[in-house]
Amino acid sequence: MDVPVYRLLLAGAALCPAALLAAAPVSSAFLPFGIVIGSAGGLLALLSSFRPGKPRRRGPALLRRAALRRAGSDLPTLHDQRLAIAKALEAAVDLRAEPDAPPTRETAIARILTRILDSWNASDIAALPRDLTLTLTLLKQCLKAPPGEAGRIAQLFQRPDVVLGLRQEIDMIAKARASYDQSLAAYQATRELQATAPAPGTLTQALRAMNAPDIDLWHRIVTEHDPTDLAQREAALWCATQPACDHASVAVYLARLADGAQLQNAYIDADSAFLEQVRGIIANCNVGIYRHRGLVYVPPADAVIRLKAKLDALASLSDSPRWPDPQCVFTVLEGRKPHPRPAWDLSSGRLVAAPNRSDYL
Repeated sequence: MDVPVYRLLLAGAALCPAALLAAAPVSSAFLPFGIVIGSAGGLLALLSSFRPGKPRRRGPALLRRAALRRAGSDLPTLHDQRLAIAKALEAAVDLRAEPDAPPTRETAIARILTRILDSWNASDIAALPRDLTLTLTLLKQCLKAPPGEAGRIAQLFQRPDVVLGLRQEIDMIAKARASYDQSLAAYQATRELQATAPAPGTLTQALRAMNAPDIDLWHRIVTEHDPTDLAQREAALWCATQPACDHASVAVYLARLADGAQLQNAYIDADSAFLEQVRGIIANCNVGIYRHRGLVYVPPADAVIRLKAKLDALASLSDSPRWPDPQCVFTVLEGRKPHPRPAWDLSSGRLVAAPNRSDYL
């Protein structure tokens, strides 16, 4: 087999682990760790693709030769680079994490660097040659840098596409950990609230008392609240005004405004506070406040038309300038299904059972 074909096959092998993991119906708790192993395995395939013969004693060259000659002017000294690599490797085991927690970005990078060092049979970081030190330094920088900077650094490698693919997988891992941390914080905040005595009087007071956002609870409130119950209406409105509220939840809230005559009734009742907050939600949408897009959403086919009609009716009733329409709200969003929050009773606004960890994580 000639070298170009051999490299092509190995490049495919480098990308296969992520593709296989994406297709496999595995538990989300094990997916991030699997991606790390797949990523490291993919990079090892890349390592092999640059040495079709016997392995070099000092490890295969991942960087372009020109990069090896020019690199270093904007980098720390080799001594400091080796210290930074050794420091990064310490994150390979996160002793502070929950047993089922996905790895952090730092832990994932540390595991990948460890796999590469193992493939080089290199255990003494202080004695790492210049070319291998530069390789690990630049790879570490690429995996942590913003997209534009990462693209520039990737061009220093012989296969920038594979390096950037690896960085994409690291981003997936970081997002999984961020989602996990958010869910864990919501679970712990709910447990603390349950232990509070006396319990908050209303659902909105309970939400305010929680020391961490619970976007899944907010989504349930927005989706299931009874707009004729003032306490539930107030809670749903509070959820939709929070900048951390998921885009899907905000879309559901605005779509539900078209049910009945909520806006017109609020005007008739002189409920200016409600109307101003709803108008604020629309304004927030149009300036991009709601950036969290973790939940799945498929808008009703007539959502835009129905809300437009209600805004028209409000403008006609109040004889005042029409509010702007919310932009880019009723769009299909890919994401996960909302986690259940059965411990909450919306009508009483209280926790009626202990939160179940499996509902959060």
